[in-house]
Amino acid sequence: MNKEIKKNFLFAFLAQSLSLIVSCATNLILPKIMSVADFSYWQLFIFYSNYIPCLALGLNDGVYLRYGGKKLDELNYTAVKSQYYFGIVFQLVLGILAGLILTIFSKTSERRLVIFFVIVYYFIFTLQNYLGYIFQAVNKTNIYSKSIIIQRIIFFGFQICLLFLSITYAFIYIPFYILGVLGALVYLRVKINPQFRSSTLNWSIGINDGVTSMKIGISLMIANVCSMLVLGIGRQIIDMRWGLIAFGKVSFSLTLMNFALTFIMQIGLVLFPALRRLKQEDLKNTYRKFNIRIFYILPLMYLAYIPVQYVLKLWLPQYAESINYLAIVLPICYFDSKMDLIGSTFFKVLNKQVTLLRVNLITIVLSGILCGITAYVFNDMNALIISLVIAIAFRSILADYVLSHFIGIRITMLDILDVLMAILFIEVNYFCNWWTAFLLLLFTYILRVIWIKKSNYEMDLSKIYE
Repeated sequence: MNKEIKKNFLFAFLAQSLSLIVSCATNLILPKIMSVADFSYWQLFIFYSNYIPCLALGLNDGVYLRYGGKKLDELNYTAVKSQYYFGIVFQLVLGILAGLILTIFSKTSERRLVIFFVIVYYFIFTLQNYLGYIFQAVNKTNIYSKSIIIQRIIFFGFQICLLFLSITYAFIYIPFYILGVLGALVYLRVKINPQFRSSTLNWSIGINDGVTSMKIGISLMIANVCSMLVLGIGRQIIDMRWGLIAFGKVSFSLTLMNFALTFIMQIGLVLFPALRRLKQEDLKNTYRKFNIRIFYILPLMYLAYIPVQYVLKLWLPQYAESINYLAIVLPICYFDSKMDLIGSTFFKVLNKQVTLLRVNLITIVLSGILCGITAYVFNDMNALIISLVIAIAFRSILADYVLSHFIGIRITMLDILDVLMAILFIEVNYFCNWWTAFLLLLFTYILRVIWIKKSNYEMDLSKIYE
C-alpha cells in the first residue's frame, strides 16, 4: 500500500469517525429532546435529501467514472470547469421545477417547508459532490475527506449551541445541516481554484462533455438510486400505510444502522481509483481477499448489538420499539455493507454499471412486491421489515453470483453461511434472553472462523474446472 493510499485511508477514517460522533449526537440526543413528531420531520428531510440529488441526471457519476484512475495533472480542466458551470445552470432549473411540483402535492405546511429545505440542500450538495468526485477520481480522497470533516464540524458546532439553548424545533436544525454542506463546497472550490483559474470556461465543451458524462453516469446514478429505493419503497409504504410516527420509528432504527454503512461506503470510494489501476489477476486476488476479510469482520456487528441495544433502551426508552426493529434490520446493514464495499465497487471497476443497475432493478421489483403484500394484504409492519431484509440479502447474493463469473472467484458457501448467520441473529434476539443470544452468536462466529481456516474452500473457478 503506497503512501498516497495510506494517506487517503487515514483521512477517510478521521472523516468517518467524526461523522460517527456527529451522527451519534444527532440521532441519539435529538430524539431525546425532541417530540416524536418533530424528530420524524428531521427524518423526513434526511430521507428526501438522499433521493433528490438524482436530479443531477448522472453528471457527477459520469465524471467520477470517466476520470477514475487518472492523475491530477492528466485532467482537462477546461472540460472539468465547463461541466461544473453547466451543472450549475441545469441543476438550478431542475431544482426549481421539482420544488414547485413537490410543493403542490404536499398536504401540510410542515411538509412544504421540508421540501423547500430539500431543494436548497440539493443545489449545494450536487456542486459539492461534483468537486468531491473529481478529487476522489484522481486518488486525492484525502481532500474530499477534509471537506467532510469541515462539514461535520460546522453542523456539530451549531448543534451544540442549539442544544445549550434548549431549542427542540427540527426546522431550526435543518438550515445548519445545509450550512455544513456549504462549508464543504467552499473548501473544495478553494482547493480546485488554481486549476480553474488557469483554465477557460467554454459553454460548448461544457454542454457536450456534460451530456457525455450524463450518458456514462446515468446508469450508475439510477443504480445508486435503485439501491436506496430497495429500502426507500418500504419506508414510503410505512409512511402511507401507518403514518409519520411509525415512519419516524422505523427510520430511526435504519439511521442507527447507517452509522456503519457510511463508513463502509467511504472505504469503497477510497479503493475505487486504486483498484482501477490493477491488472486482471491482481484484481482477482484482491476480490478473494476482500471477501475473506469481510467474512471475518462483518459478523462482529451482530455480537456488538447485544450490549449496544441494552444501553440504547436505557437512554431512549420512548424509542424502545425502534431499537427492537434494529434486531430485524441489522442483517440489512451486513448485506448492504458487503454490497457497498465489494459489489458496487467492483462493478464500477469493471465498467459494469448497467449490470449493477439490472441487479438493483430486479431487487426493487422483489422489494415492492413483498412490501406491498405485507402492508396491504397482511397489514403487518414487522413482516414488511423482514421483507426488506430478504430483498437486501437477495441483492447481495445475486451481485456475488454475477461478479463471480466476471472475476473468476466463487463465494457461494460464504453467502450461504452469511444467510444462516442472519437468520440465527433474528431468531435468537426474538426468542432468547440477551446472554443466551450472545453466547449462541459467539459460538456460531467461532465455528465460521474455524471453518474458513480449516476447510481449504477453493474459490478460484479456473482451478475448480481444471
